Amino acid sequence: MDFVLRIFFSGLIALLPSADGTEMTVLLVNTPQEYALSDGSPLPHHMPLLVARAASCEGTCTTGDQAMIAQYLFARKTPTEALTALNGALSGGGAWLLNSSDLSLVGPQEPLAIRTGARGSNNDGTPHVVPATPGEREDFSWVPSIASIAPGVNGFKAAVSTGDETPPPCMIAARLKLRNGRVFTYSLVKVDGMARPVHFRKPSGEGPDATYQQAAANWVEAEIHVPGEFVEIDDQNFTDPDHRRVMKLRPQNGVVEVALLNLPPFETPDPGAPPAPQQPGHHYQVFYDLVKTPPARAERLVPYPVTAAPSEPQVSWSSLHPREALWSDLLEQLGLSPRGKGPYDLALCPITRP
Repeated sequence: MDFVLRIFFSGLIALLPSADGTEMTVLLVNTPQEYALSDGSPLPHHMPLLVARAASCEGTCTTGDQAMIAQYLFARKTPTEALTALNGALSGGGAWLLNSSDLSLVGPQEPLAIRTGARGSNNDGTPHVVPATPGEREDFSWVPSIASIAPGVNGFKAAVSTGDETPPPCMIAARLKLRNGRVFTYSLVKVDGMARPVHFRKPSGEGPDATYQQAAANWVEAEIHVPGEFVEIDDQNFTDPDHRRVMKLRPQNGVVEVALLNLPPFETPDPGAPPAPQQPGHHYQVFYDLVKTPPARAERLVPYPVTAAPSEPQVSWSSLHPREALWSDLLEQLGLSPRGKGPYDLALCPITRP
C-alpha cells in the first residue's frame, strides 16, 4: 500500500533549494511582537502552524494550543464553533503551534524533484512574466527571488541557510528539511480575477519599480508518494533536546494533507463582501533580515498592487488553476482555498527564495 502526502506552504516562508537540488530548506520566519516596519507601525504577528488532515493520528496530535489555533483560523466563530470547525478540517489528523521547531518526515523514499523547465519564453528569448497554461504555472521560478528583486543582498546568512547549524529562534520559528517529492507552484497571487506581474517598490510606494516583474507564487505544494500505511512528522525543538513530538498520520481516501502556514491574523470575508483593500505586502520586509546585506528598512522593496498597463500580460487566474486538479479538502475546510474569496486575494503575501 502507498499513498500521497500533500504539503502546502503559504505565508512568511522562505524556500531554499540546495545547489544540487536534492534538498530544500523550508523556513517559517519569526515575527517578534515588537517588530516595526519601515513607517514605524508594528507588523502583525504571524502565527506559524502545522495542520494535518488524515484518517487517524497517533502520538502528539493535539496540544493545549488547540483552542488558540482554532480561534485564529476561525476568528468569526465562537470558541466552541471554532474548535468544531478545526476538528472538522483535520478529520482524524492534528495541529501544532510551531516554536523553535525542527521538522522532518519519516516514511517517504522518493528523491526530491523541483519543477523547473516548464516556463515558456517570448520570441526574443525573454521568459514569460505570466504563465500561459496550468503546466507552466507549476514552474518553481514563480516563487519570487529576493536576490533578483534587490541585487546586492548577497544571499542568505549561514545561520539560516546552513542545514547543519541551529537557526536562531529569534529569526526562525520552524524549519523543515524536505528531501522527497515533487515541488511546484500551487497558486499565484490573484488581482481582480487575473494573474498579473507583481511589481516591487519601496514600502512608501515612492520611486521606480524594480526591474523584476512577474507573476508571484503565494502557495507552493510538495506532492510526495509514501510507501506503507503511515507517515511520521517529527518535531525536535531547536533549543530543548528533551522536547520532541511526533505525529503518525494514516491516509484518508489515499491522501494525507498537511499545511505549513505562517500568516497574520485574518477573517475570512463574508459571502458577497467587497474585495479587501489593496495593501502592499509589507511582510516582505522581514525577509531582508535573513540576507547577508540587508537594505535599510525604507529601501526594502515589497510587492505592490498596481493597475495593469495595457501592454502588460495578464491571464485569467481560473484558467491557470483548474479546480479538479488542485482541490484540497484541508484548504477548503480552513477557508484558505485560493479558488475562493480568501483573505489573501489582494493582501499580496508571496513567499520567497534566494
